[in-house]
Amino acid sequence: MTRTARVLLAALLALVLPALAAALDAPHDQTFLPNNCQECHQLHNALGTSLTSQVTISDACVTCHATHTSSRFGFPWYSTDQAVAGVSGAQHRWDATAINPAVGATAPDGNPEMMKRIIAGKLECSVCHNQHAANKGFSPPESMNVSLATSPPTTATGKFPTGLATGTGTLYLASSNAATAVATGYWLRVRTAGNVAASMDGGLTWWRPTTNTGAAWVADAAVPVGGPYLTTVDLALPNNPDLKVRFGGVPATDDLWKLFVSFPMLRSPNLSGAICLECHKDRAQPHAYVEVNDTGTKVFSHPVGEILNANTRGYDRGTPLDADGGVQGTNGDTNATNDMLLGPGGVVGCTSCHAPHNADSNSLTVDPR
Repeated sequence: MTRTARVLLAALLALVLPALAAALDAPHDQTFLPNNCQECHQLHNALGTSLTSQVTISDACVTCHATHTSSRFGFPWYSTDQAVAGVSGAQHRWDATAINPAVGATAPDGNPEMMKRIIAGKLECSVCHNQHAANKGFSPPESMNVSLATSPPTTATGKFPTGLATGTGTLYLASSNAATAVATGYWLRVRTAGNVAASMDGGLTWWRPTTNTGAAWVADAAVPVGGPYLTTVDLALPNNPDLKVRFGGVPATDDLWKLFVSFPMLRSPNLSGAICLECHKDRAQPHAYVEVNDTGTKVFSHPVGEILNANTRGYDRGTPLDADGGVQGTNGDTNATNDMLLGPGGVVGCTSCHAPHNADSNSLTVDPR
């Protein structure tokens, strides 16, 4: 396809699919998907009803999510990883029927945005996830995904322009703050020794730091000159002043890193597992329902939506312990993936104990999330 044809296709897709054109957050933006909409959609002879290049939206998702073997988030995700209740699996199903009495699943008919994405009575990834926009308000307060690891340092993705050999430098995440984070994709490009430039649109425009701390960034040239950084100083990134990185190794001219900050891209709020209850409505039960519900029947399930010791009987701990009986969190072990996370105000939610992805039911292991 010629450049003119690609530009025309992008323009047509923007007209036909205005919802797609309105917002594309990292990593589904041009920093990682250079062809934008046409990475997943095609205007003519599309296989899927949403003009997708695959038969289902989920098929389009796993085209990438089943091939990224180096991701920090537990990819690849294969269809064989989907859960079979009581048997196996580490992932919530993305291809099952929405209504399944055997596992207490109903259609999310209380949420129009989720409901309209039930196709032929079956789930799609897009029922729970908005692949176009990352809404921080729909995520747990601590939930921020940064593709760059804190350790070990990440070697350069390659040289600029992309596709050339990997560079010599390293980069790692020095610090981040979910409360102030903005969903953004970055390219970081070392221009000369001690000078770096950043792009937030896949290399179309560039910015350079005015100080080696990244306290302020200004527009750079089309072929950037770059601004100062030190391997001994944390560098704050543009648009995310509390997202800081640190260079290591020996970065060379045009070493390039691609990284992003995002959220779980949820379709509905999930501050205390609320998105789970859209389909699993019978799990929305306080302690009184667990003891005796409104039909006079005992329900043998753990209560959700309440704080610890809501029944005032005094047998709940004030703070959950780790699975090994020790203190969890920053004062406990280094395994954050087995922490029993409470929602705002200390409310117990579905995700306090369950994980929809990469849940291996062994709380002593460290799971990539």
